[in-house]
Amino acid sequence: MRSALAGPAWFGCSARRSRSREETPAEAGDMSTAMNFGSKSFQPRPPDKGAFPLDHFGECGAFKEQFLECLRQSGSESSACRPRAMAYLQCRMERQLMANEPLEKLGFKDLIDEKSEAKPEKL
Repeated sequence: MRSALAGPAWFGCSARRSRSREETPAEAGDMSTAMNFGSKSFQPRPPDKGAFPLDHFGECGAFKEQFLECLRQSGSESSACRPRAMAYLQCRMERQLMANEPLEKLGFKDLIDEKSEAKPEKL
């Protein structure tokens, strides 16, 4: 009969293995070397777009709330809320919370064209 200290049968021989010679840490199963997947070190880099500071002081909070309220009222139909999204991004750019980008590049060219057509020309 097996002793209670011997452990399960599948554990068997490998647990009783003795080191007949000095083994290197890799041979002994050292986890620190087993988890090293190569000598290359990972160098993180920021994304090309989309990385900007959070609005910790709520400088554009009113614009954000207007946009979110619009989404709630429209049943999450974002196209109905594009003017509010544009205003929110303009606020962030004005306060250096994101890089200044032309609104045309951010997908608001059609809204800018509508604004310029709606303004009467000054004589």
